Amino acid sequence: MSQITIRRSHALSPIAARERISHVADRLTERFGATCRWQGDVLHIEHASVRGQLALEAEMITVEAKLGLALAFFSGKIEAEIARILDRELGA
Repeated sequence: MSQITIRRSHALSPIAARERISHVADRLTERFGATCRWQGDVLHIEHASVRGQLALEAEMITVEAKLGLALAFFSGKIEAEIARILDRELGA
């Protein structure tokens, strides 16, 4: 298994940050069939090859994901894509 951890600061209100992350979750569900559910300020993401969570804090978003063996070989590309999406959604 491969582990990805990404942290991004943001200046969004809690509501705006949640809306933008929910938008990302909707796209993950549509595009890859991932299951996404909120538990407080943590979005849990599950897929056959990925388990992760995205934690919303006042000025920080932290993504932690564990990639299955099939995706571990692509961890660099996956991490770069997650970072690109976060930067776009957070206005970085």
